Amino acid sequence: MSQTSGVLMIGPSASKRADFGAEIVPDFAAARTYLKLRKPSLLVFGQSRLSEMEDFCRFAMEQAPQTLWIVDAEGISPSTLIEWNNFGKLYDLIDGFDDPTLESKLQSALEAAGEQLQKKKLAEMFADQTYQLKRLSTELEARVLKRHKTLRKSLRTLEETKVRLESFHKALLGIHRASSISQMEQTLSEALKDSVRLEWVRVRFENQSSLGRQPGNHVLTIELPFANEKSRGEVMFAKAEGETFSDAESDFLHELSEGLALALSRLYKLEQAEILKGQWQATFDSIPHALCLTDSNFEILKLNRAFQQLCSDHTFRSLIGKNCFHLFFGKDFHPPHNMESPFSFRNARTGAQETEHFEVIGESLGMTVDYSPVQLILLRSITDEVRFERRILEASKLAELGTIGSSIAHELNNPLGGMLSFLQLILMDIKPTDVLFEEIKAMENAVLRCRDIVLNLLSFARKQDLGEFSRMDLWKSIDRAVKLIELQSKSKGVAIEVEPKSQAWVHASPNALAQVLNNILQNALDAIAEKIKLDPLFPGKINIRCELQKDQYQIHISDNGMGIAPENQTQIFNPLFTTRDPGVNRGMGLTTAFTIINEHRGNLEILSQTGSGTTAIITLPALL
Repeated sequence: MSQTSGVLMIGPSASKRADFGAEIVPDFAAARTYLKLRKPSLLVFGQSRLSEMEDFCRFAMEQAPQTLWIVDAEGISPSTLIEWNNFGKLYDLIDGFDDPTLESKLQSALEAAGEQLQKKKLAEMFADQTYQLKRLSTELEARVLKRHKTLRKSLRTLEETKVRLESFHKALLGIHRASSISQMEQTLSEALKDSVRLEWVRVRFENQSSLGRQPGNHVLTIELPFANEKSRGEVMFAKAEGETFSDAESDFLHELSEGLALALSRLYKLEQAEILKGQWQATFDSIPHALCLTDSNFEILKLNRAFQQLCSDHTFRSLIGKNCFHLFFGKDFHPPHNMESPFSFRNARTGAQETEHFEVIGESLGMTVDYSPVQLILLRSITDEVRFERRILEASKLAELGTIGSSIAHELNNPLGGMLSFLQLILMDIKPTDVLFEEIKAMENAVLRCRDIVLNLLSFARKQDLGEFSRMDLWKSIDRAVKLIELQSKSKGVAIEVEPKSQAWVHASPNALAQVLNNILQNALDAIAEKIKLDPLFPGKINIRCELQKDQYQIHISDNGMGIAPENQTQIFNPLFTTRDPGVNRGMGLTTAFTIINEHRGNLEILSQTGSGTTAIITLPALL
């Protein structure tokens, strides 16, 4: 007696998927022997000569009619696949035994086979009950003869109506749960197989060339009553060749077609909604600026990919429900007073390497979620704009200071010259032991200091002679500046690290660039020296690297010194501004460096955090 098993996989490469617990045979000959002894719920095969496959399929249909098939469709004609599908055997297709979806399809097919077996048992049970009822009816008819003929006829009608109502309910339930047209067709075929004795069901639409053709008397074609007049389609119910539909069956199928039309409309709307949802999400994610939707408390409802990338230490799921401003700018963020939509403000965000600036724009969308208004928050990076604004401000400020300084210097030069001459004449006439000698000497020193300040202002106001410009390698100027300051750095215990270098060609003045680098390195060394005074064991370090960014070279000079206080960062390029001893530091180092770099069509930027060090970034056009 034949036994029922689970899955039979046919083919030499099937052993790769042995972990599924399936029975495995190498070819169709072995499969024939297997099918004579057992009846598996599922056959998995493919990639063989078509004649052998078709011969085996005919044998399998006869030997194991209830078995479902999963087939590798490579090399099999669509008509053959359609024929197998029409017989209700073909459950799904795979792309070889290495198909990653094979396991899920096997599980789904086994569930379907189990359901099919259950339905078969129920049908057999129902048929057995019907037979018993008919037998009893026959015995009763034999006793009451003709008087009960009408009752027997009514009973048969009731049975047909009952089966039809059950199949109607099952068909409606199945098509409304289906997620595709093919599933609807399969559900209808199975539900109406017993009540109407259908062979197959097909749904066709206006764009299909076969629409409107009547295949034969055994096929009933019904136009689908779509609410949308632009949509047009039909459903075809087919019996076996030679059979026809009764009027009752035709009316029954017309009623069922109305439910099918509603299910198809629902399925179409779901597909359109999914398409629109995907398009909206793709558009949302393609915006390069950070973007999110929030409720009235600025808690995130939805965000785009740019927002998540700027909060890279969080996943998409973990960002939902969090305050967008606290996530982006930190817990210490304090929003402006007026945050009623629409609003706009600027705010800085401190990162691991530098401070980023963002423009925040908020706008109400006129919609609600859980009775809370939804707002659109856009965070646009304006770091480069802020840098350009600062650069323009510094350049204009220096130009204005240069004009003012030139005027003041010329006005003060003559009085200072006269004062200095008279003081020196007095010093020539009195003796060093005189009581007034020290006071007059101090006056002379003060006038000399004033003269130096005036000369510095004049040199700043006049356009500096940077010498001859030529094609040069930046690393030569860097090496030259490092050697000039190396003696000081070693005596103070400060290490200067120069990262691996390659040639960096620019059009510049070698002497002027060496002066810029020397001024910046001297400032870095002084900042570290202040920290060493507080902690003699502090490991001072200066790091220098040069890299190509697009068509520009950037020199980064970083130190781990005291850093620059926030209130002083806007004044560092001002002439004569210094935080150290004015007698030693004249406050012209960064001013001169800024002016020289501007003459080279470059940019000088100072990034600093108090207590954490300073980084000077020199940008120069590359000579490629």
